[in-house]
Amino acid sequence: MRTKYRTKPEYAEAFLRIIDETDTSGEVRPERFIKIMKENQGTINVFSPYGIPEDGLERKNPVIVALGDSVTAGHFEPCGNLEEIISVIDSGGMPDFSAGEITDARECYLEKFRSLLIDHFEQTSVSTINAGIAGDNMLGMEKRIYRDVVRYQPDLVIINGSLNWGEENGNSDDYEAALRRVLAVVQQETKADIILMTPNMEKMPDMLKNPMSPLIERVEIIRKLAKEKQCCLADTYLAWEKFEEAGYPAVELLANRGNHPSITGHEGFARVLMKLIVE
Repeated sequence: MRTKYRTKPEYAEAFLRIIDETDTSGEVRPERFIKIMKENQGTINVFSPYGIPEDGLERKNPVIVALGDSVTAGHFEPCGNLEEIISVIDSGGMPDFSAGEITDARECYLEKFRSLLIDHFEQTSVSTINAGIAGDNMLGMEKRIYRDVVRYQPDLVIINGSLNWGEENGNSDDYEAALRRVLAVVQQETKADIILMTPNMEKMPDMLKNPMSPLIERVEIIRKLAKEKQCCLADTYLAWEKFEEAGYPAVELLANRGNHPSITGHEGFARVLMKLIVE
């Protein structure tokens, strides 16, 4: 299905401007991935100015895996009458979610990022694997890390998994431990550059939040581990903070008024990722 929710133009323009003006990149760039993108020109080795790879095989197209939850999977607003749903949520009520959510993977940040890469490098193909599963959290991602990431031997891994951390999962220390274990597997079992991505803001009811682990604590853990483990950082949350500090309502960027970014929000993710490539 196609998402029908649209951020109001004045908010969309302001958010994307803030994205472009905000330094969202950490200290590390995905240099290996950039090199692969430059050297893969979609031709056999004898026609390439970059010679023959160490394994002697033709260059494979670069592979990106995005590990995440419903945001990565491309979930947007609940199915049903959108205006009625927004009205119920904005009045503090809980709408009927039994009809499910609109999944529009064509509008997710991974596809938008891929399009930007193709525009920038022009001569290479790049394959993307969307390993986002709605409702999953870092513990679930840890369990499926070999199936959904390692077996593809990707060149770039994006990890965007800080939402859905309920009380049953533990506190922020438990989240950090799980993220550390996921990072260790990717770093030990692949040669991929890793991008740790901070999330979008969420505006969930207090009853659905984890009092032992506020989202901002998980954001700070991601920022800390990116520096400690020498991973790339795509600090999207920082732009959302600046958006709110400028007086704009972050909820207008959420298709479900809770934690699913609108198309504009996903465009912001893609631009933040691209800054690591072109700056």
